[in-house]
Amino acid sequence: MGNVGRVKTGIPGFDELIEGGIPQGFNVLITGTPGTGKTIFGMQYLYNGAMRGENGVYITLDAKKSELIDQASMFGWDLVALEKQGKLSIMEVPMDKVEMDLFAMIEEQVQKVKATRLVFDSLINFAINIDQFKVPVSFIISNPEVASVMGNEKTYYTGKSEKRITYLLVNELSKLGTTNIVITAAPEGEKTTLTMDGVSEFACDGVVVMYNTLIGAAHAKTMTVLKMRETHNDPYIHDFELNPKGFKVKPAEVYQ
Repeated sequence: MGNVGRVKTGIPGFDELIEGGIPQGFNVLITGTPGTGKTIFGMQYLYNGAMRGENGVYITLDAKKSELIDQASMFGWDLVALEKQGKLSIMEVPMDKVEMDLFAMIEEQVQKVKATRLVFDSLINFAINIDQFKVPVSFIISNPEVASVMGNEKTYYTGKSEKRITYLLVNELSKLGTTNIVITAAPEGEKTTLTMDGVSEFACDGVVVMYNTLIGAAHAKTMTVLKMRETHNDPYIHDFELNPKGFKVKPAEVYQ
């Protein structure tokens, strides 16, 4: 649509669904139930970028760095080599510390490798563990649980996890100048929202939903691009597979 700059994911069959790639600077939400391939999608996005000279950062609150490296090696992606070459940074956020300035940590990693791509994994884990982080919230200074002096740029949120924190995170990621994949979880069973938090699908510029549906004795993996701003995105549900080379989206079977 128009002359929007686009970032190619390099994932077979996916970029064709969104006019050739993700609009530059966007936050794209990847949501789905466990086992749908969200983490692999994110790693493949960064690996393909590094191969194109577009450095990246992977922020993980869910898995250990060593686990990501091992998982990537199954698809032939040598993340250790990319780190040594300064093309990639994997930041494992410690879950046994408090008072961490997560946004400053992320910005440091982005600057370290001059990243243009970023994956945040995952939003739901961030919300669950919000009390561990220093989170600037000058835009909600009126909240009675804010502990600081009004107008101080080092204002921090000290209350419990709230949906507004989702908007804060997305807003902070947008300031980095990177094109981001934000991973979260979808509720299982009866669904009234696309995500566990119920708001990230509205906060992000794009939403990709992955499904893992039991059909007979087998699981069928499907996905759809629910929205992508500034883009005429494909409206159909597509099968996808995880083959030895990674994520591959198949053409939709459209019946007239």
